Formats: sequence, C-alpha cells, structure tokens
Amino acid sequence: MVDHSTDRSQSGAASVADIQQNNTVLRFLVKVESSLEDGTNFEAMGIERVAENERQPPQVLNMIFFWFSVSFSPTLIQVGMVGPMLGLSVNTSIIITICATVMGSVVPALTATLCPLTGLRQIAISRYSLGLWGSRLAAILNIVINIGYSVIAAILGGQLLRAVSEGSLSLAVGIAVIIFVALIVSIFGYGIIHSFGRYAWPFALALICALYGQLAKFLSSASDLSLATGADLSGICLTYFATIFGVCAAWCTISGDYYVHYPSHTKKGLTFGLTYVGLLVPTIFVGVLGNLLGGIVRTNGELALVHDQAGTGGLILAIMSPPDAWGKLACVLFALSFLGNTIANIYSSALCMQLFGTHFIAVPRFFWCIILALVIFALAYGGRNVLEDIINNLLALLGYWTLAFAMILFIEHFCFRPRIGGYDLTIWQDAERLPVGLAGTVSLMIGIGFSFLGMCQTWYIAPVAKKIGNFGGDVGDELTLISVIIAYPVLRAIEIKYIGR
Repeated sequence: MVDHSTDRSQSGAASVADIQQNNTVLRFLVKVESSLEDGTNFEAMGIERVAENERQPPQVLNMIFFWFSVSFSPTLIQVGMVGPMLGLSVNTSIIITICATVMGSVVPALTATLCPLTGLRQIAISRYSLGLWGSRLAAILNIVINIGYSVIAAILGGQLLRAVSEGSLSLAVGIAVIIFVALIVSIFGYGIIHSFGRYAWPFALALICALYGQLAKFLSSASDLSLATGADLSGICLTYFATIFGVCAAWCTISGDYYVHYPSHTKKGLTFGLTYVGLLVPTIFVGVLGNLLGGIVRTNGELALVHDQAGTGGLILAIMSPPDAWGKLACVLFALSFLGNTIANIYSSALCMQLFGTHFIAVPRFFWCIILALVIFALAYGGRNVLEDIINNLLALLGYWTLAFAMILFIEHFCFRPRIGGYDLTIWQDAERLPVGLAGTVSLMIGIGFSFLGMCQTWYIAPVAKKIGNFGGDVGDELTLISVIIAYPVLRAIEIKYIGR
C-alpha cells in the first residue's frame, strides 16, 4: 500500500478554495464553519482522506459502543415485528432473527476493516473497484438507504413522543424533535458522535430490558402457531430472513466511516471482532423483542387496536403501563434512543454528497447535514401513516445492492489488490489513475438485476420467488451473491488486462 502524508493534491485544494472564494454563499458557509470550529470539538474535515499523522483515534472499545448506540434502538422492534405479522410463529421468527443476524453482521464487520487501513470513508474506498463514476452511483444508493432508515427512526420516535403527550403533541412535531437533535450532533461530527455513542446506549439497554419484563404478561401460547404450512411457510421464512439480513448487511456502506481515525496498523481481526459484536448483540436483543411484540399484536385484540391507531410508539407506552410518570419518562428516553441511528445516517450521507465532485466538496459538510435533515423530515412527514409499508418494501430491497457492493469490495481487496501492489492512496481522487470501474459498475448492476428475479415484495413478486409457495419466497440475496461472485472476477481480470488499472 502506498501512503502519502496529504492525499489531496495542491491543485485540487486550490480548486475547492477558489470555488468557495468566488461564491458569496459559500464564503459565508466557510466562515460559519470556522466559527463552529473555534473552541469546540467540531469536525471541519469532510470526505478528505485522514492521513496517518492527522488521526485522533477514539478508545478502541468505541468500535463496540458506537454500534450499541446505533442498534439498541426501538427501530429494530418494528423490524422484528414483521416476522409474526407475516404469519410466522414467534419461535420461528426468533430463530430466523438470530440466524440472519449472525450471517448478515459479517458483511459490515468485514468492510469496516478497510477504513483504518486507508483512512478513507467506506464509499470512497469503492473508487478502487467501481471507479470514480461507479462510486458516485454507490453514494446515491447509500444516501437512499440512510434516508430510508432515518425516516423509519424519526416516525417511530415521533410516535413515542405523541403517545407520551396523549395526543397534545402532533406526530409531525415529534418527528421534527428527533431529526433536529440528531442534526445538531451530526453537524459537530466524528468526535462528538463517538462520545455520544459511548454513553448513550446503557440507557436504551435498560429501557429495553424493562420492556422485556413488562410484556411478559401479554404473551400467549397462540403466538407460537404459524399461520402457514409447507411451501407457504418456507416462502415466508425466506422473505423474513431477507428482511433481517438486509438490515444487518446495509450497514456495510457506512461501517468504516467511523474508523478512519484509528491507526493503519490496527489489527483487522480486532476491528472485525469488535464491530461484529457491536452489531450482533443489540440486533438480536432488540429484534427478538420485536418478534415477541409482533406475536402479541397478532393475538391480543386490544393491543392490536392500539398498534393500529397509535403505531409502535403507542404500543410501547401501553405495555409500559400504567402510563404514569415512569411509563412516560421511559418512552421519552426511548424516543431519544432513536438518535444514534439517525445521527449516523445523516453524517454518512453528508460525506457521500461530497463524493459527487469538487463543487460538492466546496460545500461544507455541516450544510449537507442540514439539507439531508430537511429531506428526511419531508419524507417522514409524508410517510408517517404508512410506516409498515415503508418497512416491508424498503428493508429487504436495500439489502440486495449492499450485498453486491460488499462482495465487490471483498473480491477486489483479497483477490486483485495483492496482485497489483495494494492501494495507492495518492490517487484516490485521480480519475486518470483510478480503475475505470466498468467491471465493478457492471457487476453491481448485474447483482441488482439478478435480485429482481428473486425478490418478494408486496408490490412485486419475481419469477423465481413465485415458485416458492402461494405467497412467494425472497431469494434475491442468494441470486445477488452468486451473480456477483461469478461476474466481478471475470470482468475485473479483463479490465486489468486490457486497460491496465
């Protein structure tokens, strides 16, 4: 691997500075950025590579605690409820939740190991396989993922705040509160995000444990029964597996964004192991809670009505009954636990915006955070009454392309980079020396294309999926994986042979 003390070329830096100085609005934003940086822990850096001598690593255990703050969140409760709501028994849902999480968490844990090595953010690393333009496509898709998850978190947090206020606080205001607080933290950047992650998760964990205890009295043996049998049951199992796997795998596009300050000599096994534990434990813990709540909603008419009328936020408050000061305080703290998820998504999306070119880098990162927060609010407000549809149609769909993205990075890193001398970190912005990216971009599109042959969504059941039971079974991930494993090595070898980079 070729290192360099400062990877941004002088001409590139001058170009950004010229753009900023020649634009009145940008000059003002740069001044605001400078004032925020003075005397605070504000991160002025954007998508630029973090050179070895500039790194300020958090404590190594933050590789666990950061993911605890992101994943010990009621967002995954709603995801876990999908299994029983599709007709699976609670026990079957729990088994699938565990298996899918064990497998899916491997993907982001592996991609995260590339960022301490290079000092580059996760999508930026894909320039060494997808090329400059292909990585921009990945950045667009990543922003869509992050916005989607932020919308879900904002709606659920808003539901909780509305339930606590007994309807006096509108859902729109509740959504705005969650997004606004997350925006403030994401604006200040890397150091504050890691500090937040280190101390926020114990409160969410305590509340989730309390919710486990309080829902016990609502459990029924009827929830242990599946509503489908035979091929229909197999199809539903595959579809739910794809949902959970997609949730876990989707972190692979941002997992390394929070490791760029760790030294390049950080052991890959340590990075992988801590990230894996940080994702695995809370996802299973909260996902199983969602499985239990899904079984309760399916078998308890009174709580099903609460869920229909007030959403998951209202359901949590009802279970934290009686809705006295304790129940309301718990739900307020629960609502704040959505912040870790939303903060990470806004921050990483703002970095992705700067991958579109020099003019986008010239816009300070904090301003992109503001723009993205406004988009999230608009979408959350528009989709506040159709949360289940968003989850059922979005999560598994997002898992397809992230799996293709991760496999391309893995094959490039383990198969091709050792043969061509590793990563030349001086060229990460140089289109003339980076790979053209035809192999990577075409393989990514092939993977996405094959996923459309195996997906099973409410709006579309693919030809292969239709063959599994009356309701279909999602095998999009499997087809994506196989197609990319076959396509990318062949196309990349051809690209290197005839183009040479």
